Amino acid sequence: MTFFTSSLLPVTSRLRDLAPAYVLAGLLLLALLLSAPAARAQQVLLQADVAEDTIPNRTGPNRRYFGHLYGGYSLAAGPSALGVKYGFAASELQLGGRLKRRLGPFFALNTDLRYAYLRYGLDPGASRPGPFGTGFDNQYFSYHQVQGEASLRLSPYLRRGNTVGRYLDLLAYGGWAFATTYATTGPGPSGGRLEIVAHQPDYLARWLGGVGVRLGSNSLALVGRYRLSNALRGPGLPEPPRWQLGIELGWF
Repeated sequence: MTFFTSSLLPVTSRLRDLAPAYVLAGLLLLALLLSAPAARAQQVLLQADVAEDTIPNRTGPNRRYFGHLYGGYSLAAGPSALGVKYGFAASELQLGGRLKRRLGPFFALNTDLRYAYLRYGLDPGASRPGPFGTGFDNQYFSYHQVQGEASLRLSPYLRRGNTVGRYLDLLAYGGWAFATTYATTGPGPSGGRLEIVAHQPDYLARWLGGVGVRLGSNSLALVGRYRLSNALRGPGLPEPPRWQLGIELGWF
């Protein structure tokens, strides 16, 4: 009995020496098991973009709403019996803003508000009826207008990202000429130069409007317009060219 007890003493002593190591290993394993779900949850949070806005973006070139500024310049084209001087002397400058409302993947509605300066220079060598007359070195008439425009946009490309892309607009426009001018420059009766300027003459129309088409890609577009209204009022006055061909450049 004494021999059996003495033989167990070394084993018991070894177990007492190993007990702290087993306890420490068990605690470490328990800590790893408890931290595994937290680590997985933390990994999901790290993959998410916490700075991203949770409110959907409704504005942008290919979003529901998009507004921008633009400028346009066009030249008069087409026949006219008025004796118009073509080129830069007969042109229109436009500065305005456009709001686009997307109706679906392929269609959108545009509304424009702009300022337009329309000017027709007259050929001094051409004969024309009064009140314009002949014998002047330089003569022109012009319109300062506030114009509105509505257009239906067709965008055939569905996968274009958040860009305007390529489009075709069918448009109708109209505006009020808040200032009209007819000016001539020629030799004076007693020598020298004589300049005559008539503001708001009765024979220049105050309302102008028409239809057109716009073909564009992103910020650049080609525009053609046809004026349906008469630019001159009075019997026997031939009309200036009704066509306008030009470009538009959007700012966005």
